[in-house]
Amino acid sequence: MDTLNQLTIAISLGPDRARVFLRGEFDLATAPLLHTRIDDLLAGNGQHRSLVLIDLAEVTFCDSSGLRVLLQIRDRCQRVGTTLRITNVPANIHRVFEITGTTHVLNIDPN
Repeated sequence: MDTLNQLTIAISLGPDRARVFLRGEFDLATAPLLHTRIDDLLAGNGQHRSLVLIDLAEVTFCDSSGLRVLLQIRDRCQRVGTTLRITNVPANIHRVFEITGTTHVLNIDPN
C-alpha cells in the first residue's frame, strides 16, 4: 500500500487481473503515484493482466491531473491488451467526467 499526501493506493491481485483501490484526493500532487503503480503493475514481471479495475469509491476529490492520469492509464492498457474499468465512481467525480466529456472514453461501470 502506498500513501502520498492525501492518496492511499491498495492493490489486490488475482491470477490475471488487478483491483486498485484509491482513497483520498486524486490531484496534481498525488496522480503521479497512481501512474507509477499502474506502470509497475502492467510491467508485472512478464505476467499479463487481462483486467485492471480501478475502484474510486473512496476518492473525495479529482482534478484535471487525476483525470489526465486515468486517460494515460487507459491508453497504456490498450497498448498492452489489458481492459481498464473504472468502478464505484462517486457522484462528484462522475460529474467531472461528464463536464469534460470523458464518460464515453473511460470504461465506467454503472453504479
